[in-house]
Amino acid sequence: MIEINDATIQRDGIKILEDITLKVADGQIVTVIGESGCGKSTLLRAVMRLIPIAAGEICIDGVCINGLSEHQMNEVRKKMGMVFQEGALFDSMNVRENVAFALRQHTRMKESEIRQTVSERLEAVGLADAEKKMPSQLSGGMRRRVAIARALALHPKILLYDEPTTGLDPVLTDTILDLIVRMRNRYNTTTIVVTHDMDAAIKISDRIALIHDKHIAADDVVESIKNNPNPLLKRFLHGQGT
Repeated sequence: MIEINDATIQRDGIKILEDITLKVADGQIVTVIGESGCGKSTLLRAVMRLIPIAAGEICIDGVCINGLSEHQMNEVRKKMGMVFQEGALFDSMNVRENVAFALRQHTRMKESEIRQTVSERLEAVGLADAEKKMPSQLSGGMRRRVAIARALALHPKILLYDEPTTGLDPVLTDTILDLIVRMRNRYNTTTIVVTHDMDAAIKISDRIALIHDKHIAADDVVESIKNNPNPLLKRFLHGQGT
């Protein structure tokens, strides 16, 4: 579903990531871990083509996005939902309008259909009674759940999560992690999660990829990652990889 082949990403002439190869199969959850500032979030933005790559290619559901026009890329983006750090909700819109935003922008659905879809997505994340609340009235965990509902609005094949548990307490963290897995199981979404939380990565992932020094330093299924002798992975497993 997602293929990143020998991708290099640079900013102002400085390489952020180099020769990155990562493949995510249909329905998989792959978590990308690494030290703060290593380029994890940059990789997600490249998958959405919010930033360009300098070399290599990225393909989404069999379509290589490098040379697409912006109109063509927008069609590909409809297959993807992005959950930004801390939710990034529109503060001037209530919960219902936040979740409905993409439906109004990118579909010709009737208002009754939009309302039904919004209700279904909010029910899926456990916030069926929050439609009229403003973002300022929501807790951190609720904001993340609304952001997930918004990302699911167009029924995407792919969900991308950028540090979905940062700043949350352990109980809310577990709630969001359980929700990520439930949404994959319910909608069969292909998922990339970016985090520096190794415990979270182990809990939800089919595979884990470690970015270090601009490259993918390890990429394997969870059980193999746990037993991998790579000293960088051992640092993360023991909570020293911040």
